[in-house]
Amino acid sequence: MSDPNILYVYPEYSEKLYPNKGKFTVEQLLRADMVKSAFSAGKRVEHMWVKVSEVQVENQLVKGTLDNTPTEITHLIFGDIVFVPFKDIEDIWIEGQVPESVKRLLETKEEELEAEEFVRSLFEGVETIVRAFFLWGFAYRHGAERGHE
Repeated sequence: MSDPNILYVYPEYSEKLYPNKGKFTVEQLLRADMVKSAFSAGKRVEHMWVKVSEVQVENQLVKGTLDNTPTEITHLIFGDIVFVPFKDIEDIWIEGQVPESVKRLLETKEEELEAEEFVRSLFEGVETIVRAFFLWGFAYRHGAERGHE
C-alpha cells in the first residue's frame, strides 16, 4: 500500500467516483483513447485503464490492452488484451481532456486538504485557549498567593 499512485477506496465510494458508469455514448467511446473499468478476482477489485484498440458496437464491447499494472488481480498483467462491456465502462480518457473520475479525485483531495486545514486551525485555536487558561490560572494562583483575588 505504499505506492502513492494507487488509491484505495471503499466499494461504496466507487459509485460516487464513477457516476457515469455505463452511460457513455458510442460517439464518446469511438473518440476515447482509454476506458476505465473494474476488474475483479474474488473479493478483490481494481479499477484500471484500458488502451482502446477497437470499439465493437455490435457486441457492445471495447477491446484494448490493459494500461495499468495490477497489484491485487493476479490473473492479469500490464499489456494483456481485454474486452470491456459498454455497461462496465466507468470513465473515458480522450486526448487533451481530464477524465471525470480524475477531476472528482482532485476535488476530493482538495476537500480533504481543506478539512485537514480546518481541523488544524481548530487545534491551533484549542492550543491558544489552553495556553490562555493556563496563563490565567497561573496569574490567578500567583495573585492569590500575594493576597489578590
